[in-house]
Amino acid sequence: YAHGEKGGVHQERQRTLDMNLIEGECKALTNRKISAETCENFGYSIGNYNGRPCHIANYFDAAGKLVAQKLRFNNPKEFLVLGDLKAAGLFGAQRYGKGKMIVVTEGEIDALTIAEMQGHGKWPVVSVPNGAAGAKKALSKAVDYLNNFESVVLMFDSDEPGRKAAAECAEMLGPSRCKIAVMPLKDPSEMMQAGRMDELLNAMWNARPYQPDGVIYGADLLDLVLKPVTANSVSY
Repeated sequence: YAHGEKGGVHQERQRTLDMNLIEGECKALTNRKISAETCENFGYSIGNYNGRPCHIANYFDAAGKLVAQKLRFNNPKEFLVLGDLKAAGLFGAQRYGKGKMIVVTEGEIDALTIAEMQGHGKWPVVSVPNGAAGAKKALSKAVDYLNNFESVVLMFDSDEPGRKAAAECAEMLGPSRCKIAVMPLKDPSEMMQAGRMDELLNAMWNARPYQPDGVIYGADLLDLVLKPVTANSVSY
């Protein structure tokens, strides 16, 4: 996957080969309903590794340099990392510097899904590199980057590992600026494939601030406060 103007393509390609990274072609992921334009915007491509077809998710460091690739194989589903993933930021982070809100997903395909839904990535969206298990560690490394955004919306999978990871990350990032989206299906990709984009969009925009156990926000007490008093109570 080469970057830059034509004059710099050869140099980029040589550096890629020296790092044992591979090249691919940005194509539409038709079974995921993701366009080629979105894939190209995020540096997500299709290629081959040792004769095996694979998806290629390119990862960049803070300076915008390609430093790692996460390869995804099907049948069986496997992942392989090329380059130095520890030196990389979040997937897609090279596209955005700052903003009002950024969405963080549990996987690259989910990030592409959110981007596709929003005009190929007009609103900031990124993904952690190692799923729910590595989410807290990945976001702890990216705190300075995430601080460039007024709010962070976590759209992790709706299963138990995803919910647990979302809570851990929200506590670390701070409940006041971190929100958790709730989806009726497992993840954004499933929502997209089911044709439930409106619900997915609502889940993102209606994400609620993380609420630690034992803490109740004042706004959530409004109905209780306005409830008529009982006969054994004293009127306000």
